[in-house]
Amino acid sequence: MALSARSVVAAPVSRRSAVKCSAAFTKVSSTSQLKSAGGKQVVEVGGQKVLLLDVNGEISAVSNKCSHLGLPIQGKTALFTAEVKDKCVICPAHGTAFDVKTGEVKGEWCPKLPNLPLVGKGPGKKPLPVFQVRVSDSGDIEVNV
Repeated sequence: MALSARSVVAAPVSRRSAVKCSAAFTKVSSTSQLKSAGGKQVVEVGGQKVLLLDVNGEISAVSNKCSHLGLPIQGKTALFTAEVKDKCVICPAHGTAFDVKTGEVKGEWCPKLPNLPLVGKGPGKKPLPVFQVRVSDSGDIEVNV
């Protein structure tokens, strides 16, 4: 039985099928700047508002948009001033406490809002996005968004 020679041509790889992964830390602040801001500082990274928090000497980064209605957790007015308590950041508008490391809801969902018939408290319980943080030996704070 004779074998015939065939030429094998590789199919071109589509750009759409290529997986693109990028994980890059971006310098956003320093420990001295965060300290002078009272341990809470809003920075913009990759088009997102990120809230840096110094909780007992540990730096955390969470989304500055509440996962309930997208309102700022730390804003420019006294009305939107985040409170940090028991390793949680508390949304000033709704009173929900989010763990600063995991983003998980701790305690009651939106305790400041009434529980309305049929709609409850609006959109369901949802964690707050958190981001990886690293601090250099020189005190630079970098966030991976």
